Amino acid sequence: MKSKKAIFGVILVFILGILCGILATHLVYKCRFESILSGRAQNREEFIVKKLHRKLNLDSRQEEQIRAIIHGTHEEMKALRNSFRPQTETIIERSQAKISMILTPEQRKKYDQLIAERKERSRERGSKEFGDKP
Repeated sequence: MKSKKAIFGVILVFILGILCGILATHLVYKCRFESILSGRAQNREEFIVKKLHRKLNLDSRQEEQIRAIIHGTHEEMKALRNSFRPQTETIIERSQAKISMILTPEQRKKYDQLIAERKERSRERGSKEFGDKP
């Protein structure tokens, strides 16, 4: 009977170790992924270059050329997003106005606060993402 408890205890510790390892790995990758996405474009570019270097065994000349290509791509994507930003904001504002019209005055106050918070978060993300000043 005691040996069954010992075996059960060892198996339980083993399973808990596996679960802790899975959780820790998930948290590390999630944190790493979020830092890349929320980081500046330069951090994302460097991440991509390092990954390609590691996977493809690039020489220094290739690495520099790829770094330039990725930087140019990010700049083009930034310009494209910026060109569409006014149009998307207009669509969002139109939608918000329609929603606001069907709300009660109390709901409208809360809704306006939610919109203000969304805009602030958007400004913060934009500042971090593009290295812009708030």
